[in-house]
Amino acid sequence: MIDSTLKNANILIVDDQQENIEILTLLLDAKGYTNYTSTTDPRTVLDLFTKFKPDLLLLDLQMPELSGLQVMEKLKDIIPTDSYFPTLILTADKTHESKQKALSGGASDFLTKPFDLVEVNLRIKNLLQTRYLHQQLESHNRSLEEKIKERTEELQKTNIDLVTAKEKAEEMNRLKSCFLASMSHELRTPLIAVLGFAELLQQELTAPEQKDLVQQITDGGNRLNDTLSSILEWSRLESEVSTLTLSPINLAGEIEKNIALYSSMAKAKNLFIRTEFSDTTITANINAELFGKAFCQLLHNAIKFTRYGGVFATLNQFNKDGVEWAVVQIIDTGIGIAKEFNEAIFREFRQESEGLNRSHEGSGLGLSIAKKMIELMNGKIEVESEVGKGSTFSVWFPAVLDSQALKAKVEQKRKTIEFESLVKNTDVLPAVLLIEDNQPNRLVITRMLRQDFLIREVEDGFSGIALASQKIFDVVLIDVNLGPGLDGIDTMQEIRKLSGYEKVPILAVTAYAMESDRDRLLKKGFDDYLKKPFSKEELIDLIRRQERK
Repeated sequence: MIDSTLKNANILIVDDQQENIEILTLLLDAKGYTNYTSTTDPRTVLDLFTKFKPDLLLLDLQMPELSGLQVMEKLKDIIPTDSYFPTLILTADKTHESKQKALSGGASDFLTKPFDLVEVNLRIKNLLQTRYLHQQLESHNRSLEEKIKERTEELQKTNIDLVTAKEKAEEMNRLKSCFLASMSHELRTPLIAVLGFAELLQQELTAPEQKDLVQQITDGGNRLNDTLSSILEWSRLESEVSTLTLSPINLAGEIEKNIALYSSMAKAKNLFIRTEFSDTTITANINAELFGKAFCQLLHNAIKFTRYGGVFATLNQFNKDGVEWAVVQIIDTGIGIAKEFNEAIFREFRQESEGLNRSHEGSGLGLSIAKKMIELMNGKIEVESEVGKGSTFSVWFPAVLDSQALKAKVEQKRKTIEFESLVKNTDVLPAVLLIEDNQPNRLVITRMLRQDFLIREVEDGFSGIALASQKIFDVVLIDVNLGPGLDGIDTMQEIRKLSGYEKVPILAVTAYAMESDRDRLLKKGFDDYLKKPFSKEELIDLIRRQERK
């Protein structure tokens, strides 16, 4: 219902470039917005504003006759001071001064051109939803004043629901920077294959027509990479969340600490909270703050939607598909979730979830945020539920192995790896060990290096340690995110312990591209760092620099 209301909102576009207006109107059409109008002449805005009564203004800054700042100043005379009217600035002016002036002049949000249409759509959704919630809150407050005596309890409940919905919308706004930063890895990983293969084709092809087509791929990939870098820089400046770091933490202690926060809530509903730990020493690489937020969201939902009985928090360790997992489960005796909604409750940025939230308790925004936090820590979440009997949310993290378990895994890998090829050409070419879980990335890096180096590739940290224990390579390249099992940092530290590797260059090749990521990885023990995507020249130069040291 709220989604259809937003789609009918009036949107006014003001930009002196017609092509920019056409791009925005195509986006609005594609997303189902039905009521919008535009002008290339900022002098007509006041008249349009009075007649069209927009709910949102998409405004350029640099225009002839009247600038965007002047337009906002004139609109102050006709917009009530006690109402919320959102203005989204879309401008090619990237200066910090312009952004400050726009936001202090009344703008609600600010994006620089060329903009990412996915991000523009999310900003539009957030601003329209916030306006809608403000309008609803104002409407119900007026009704509250008129009918306070006869409908006090009903209107107070409505007001609480609206405030809660408003807080959820504001929480989405606060988390958008964290979301964009976490997407860095998912966007940069395929980019290395696109740009890397394009570079190789450019060198190998001879037909001018084909080289021109490949150049188009390269230009498009570089443009996407530049856009991504701009978004991430914006995210770094605006995000209140510090750079994510994972460290080995005892899960039983974290569970007990966070459960204590909800004992009074459970007691108020006459519910029990119990813990069951198969082993109180189980450890995983997590971020304590994110784990606490995700766990508390699941625990809060379990208590909120349980009327009788209570909630169990369990901790176990399982081996699944050769990987040791630490599994945290929140089990309740609550109202349950219909099977057909088990996937939908985790979906992000979909207004349909609001409807599900009203029909099926516990299927709102909080679960999608908890899922994102868990995935940021290399974990995964699953749900099993039956209506009327309760739900079980299982959170899986790769368990931190003790020294004996680690040695056993490495030994197991050592038995399956053939070492014969390691002795070929070692007296002629420097030997490079590549540890990378993404197959296209392994292929492109191997193609980049095969003429100048003897390269051996593996897809996980255990195999990398096994290979390194049999031969001393000249350089080791390690991706930081290696999926379930050992991550790149742990793999690097284990290889560094091997005899002969005290001074061998071990280099991080990763899609984590913030400047703070570089500093963190170097402090952990990597000798150098290369962010994805990169060119063949950048990769070879990185390795050659190590040889000269």
